Amino acid sequence: MFFYKILKKIDFEDKKEPIILFMVFFLPGFLSQSRVFDGTVFNSAWFNIIYLITVIPQILLVLYLIEKKSPEKIDLYGIVKIKYKDLMYSLLYFAGIMIIILGTGILTFLISSLGYETGQEIPLWEFNNKKLIPLIFLTCMATGYSEELFFRSYLLSEFHLPGKEKFIIAGTSFIFAMGHLYQGLPAFIGTFSIGIFLASIFIKKRNIHTIAIAHGLYNFTVLMISASLV
Repeated sequence: MFFYKILKKIDFEDKKEPIILFMVFFLPGFLSQSRVFDGTVFNSAWFNIIYLITVIPQILLVLYLIEKKSPEKIDLYGIVKIKYKDLMYSLLYFAGIMIIILGTGILTFLISSLGYETGQEIPLWEFNNKKLIPLIFLTCMATGYSEELFFRSYLLSEFHLPGKEKFIIAGTSFIFAMGHLYQGLPAFIGTFSIGIFLASIFIKKRNIHTIAIAHGLYNFTVLMISASLV
């Protein structure tokens, strides 16, 4: 009943734009994630280049739509000038993400040790083409900005309901986590927790750079760890 009352307050007729953007940008990948996973794709320079050519226009489109509809309130979407201190905060939030992942891993291990199933085996990334590290870094940063701009900056602002921020944070984080179902339940829980963490920061700070860079650094770290294991 509580969630129903919240949903009734959202004017979905006025929210066609974010729904359409999600269907264009993310839904195809969400629907095909369990069938197309290839942990070696980042070893291809061509894949990274095509990815950047695809995702950068998506970032620019969301920025354009935000600026067009609310040019005087663009800072409420977290679109602010980046400062040196933002990099320091990014490292702090990156550490927070790593702690969440560590906690999820420990919880999964404990559950497994008790004989309970935790879902399918998590597919592993396998990066070994170390010549592409600079390009990989750009790819990871682009991913960080693309996902944080849409799931945090854009959605949290578009579906803003005074006094109901926790519900909106949970809802957008759930959608974000759905994109990681191919990695099993532990990854879903971890990603959902990361979404809650980053969304809570964004609601308080309204700064896209700190959370996007932290997100990108996490993705980059995962790939570099996989490279060290090869």
